[in-house]
Amino acid sequence: MNFGSLTFNSYEFVFVFLPVVLCGYWLLRTTRFVNYWLAGASLFFYATCGLVYLLPLLFTCILDYFVGAQIYHLKQGRLRKQIFVASVAIQIAILSVCKYLGWISSNANDFASWAGLGMAIPVVTMILPPGISFYTFHTISYTADIYRGKFAPHNKLIDYITFVAFFPQLVAGPIARASDLLPQIAAKRPRITWAQAETGTWLICWGLFKKIALADNFAHLVALIEPRIQPGNITGGAGILFAYAFAGQIYCDFSAYTDIARGVAKLFNIELTRNFLTPYFAVSPSDFWRRWHISLSTWLRDYLYIPLGGERHGRLRTLRNLAITMFLGGLWHGAGIGFVIWGLFHGLLLVVYRICRIDAFLSAPDRARASKVIAVFLMFHLVCIGWIFFRATPTELIPAFRSIVDYSAGLDWNFITLIAWGLAIYSMPLAVTEYMGYRHKAEFVDLYANWHWLVKAMVYVGIFYAVVLFGARKQSEFIYFQF
Repeated sequence: MNFGSLTFNSYEFVFVFLPVVLCGYWLLRTTRFVNYWLAGASLFFYATCGLVYLLPLLFTCILDYFVGAQIYHLKQGRLRKQIFVASVAIQIAILSVCKYLGWISSNANDFASWAGLGMAIPVVTMILPPGISFYTFHTISYTADIYRGKFAPHNKLIDYITFVAFFPQLVAGPIARASDLLPQIAAKRPRITWAQAETGTWLICWGLFKKIALADNFAHLVALIEPRIQPGNITGGAGILFAYAFAGQIYCDFSAYTDIARGVAKLFNIELTRNFLTPYFAVSPSDFWRRWHISLSTWLRDYLYIPLGGERHGRLRTLRNLAITMFLGGLWHGAGIGFVIWGLFHGLLLVVYRICRIDAFLSAPDRARASKVIAVFLMFHLVCIGWIFFRATPTELIPAFRSIVDYSAGLDWNFITLIAWGLAIYSMPLAVTEYMGYRHKAEFVDLYANWHWLVKAMVYVGIFYAVVLFGARKQSEFIYFQF
């Protein structure tokens, strides 16, 4: 069995792996062996990627488990700080070698050739363990919180391994804090209630609907548009259609993974943090990052932005800290100039909005509702521009932006109409459910508990037929598996 067969949207995961793990969990729930079972299941889940990927994961777990205990017992002093810094440096080094060394060596070789240096730099090909960016942040937050005196180390290694490797959130988050998740892992498991089981099942079903019926179909639209933003084959308007389609794809894909992860975790009496809150209704860049990939943005705030100085040392340093944080946030996503530009672009948006107070002007409480609509409309399109940097290849960037403003070659109305209809069909359920969540200041998926049983039944029937009739037939991985 390969890793792809154990993605959340696979038959093997839904009908074999998850039921087996749940049965074993409930048989062992009241014993001290329950976390051995969960840890073993999680490591097996990850090992289907390839056994070699277990090495950096287990090394990371064991290193920071003992480093955390050492930092706690030293209490204070230079050695304590040196151990903590060395631990973080080792983790970042492993992440950097796996994720960036091949990209750096390839670009260095291209530069040497372009500059006529007459030398060949070996291109290093490194394996990229799935989810390494996520579990590295899990373990760094553990030692950092112990170092800052906010958390005491845990005394059972198996509980710590279960926390880091817990399979619902291992590969693509949400990024867990030890202070939130580890006490749940270590606690005695109460019997699951009917409400928990129902909510968990609903989260899984809603996530599968968003992935299969929406995200994968948006991905099909992206694939149709992409040839139209190639050099020499530019279609007027293709760039903005590309941005809209990918905006739908990445949100439905990533939020679907989080919904399924939260739902699966609930079946084990574990609560994972919410990761999204109607992000496309944001009125400003800072508001967007309070709504998008919340576990990452809060991690960057607490462990990077605030240690850099946050807002404590004047306006210029605050703006510098914002730019650095977003640059590193872009680089966290992967090796590629697009990710770097995307991070810098969002850093620039934060800086410009902070200086010009654009959001305060457009969304002030005493202004007309139209001002807030304008703020949301503007921010959504700025985010879409960012998605072009995130998704397009280096050769596609300039043609994509050119196609937004250059219509000299004319318009292919048949193509535009086809894509527009696709966007309308797949955006409609997303727009309606997101607006419902926005009005209630929650995610649509969290409104489920207040529905009448008949409404719930109708929604389940609708999801079933939507997946059967419109669901993509080809299984695809989640986008954030590559990070």
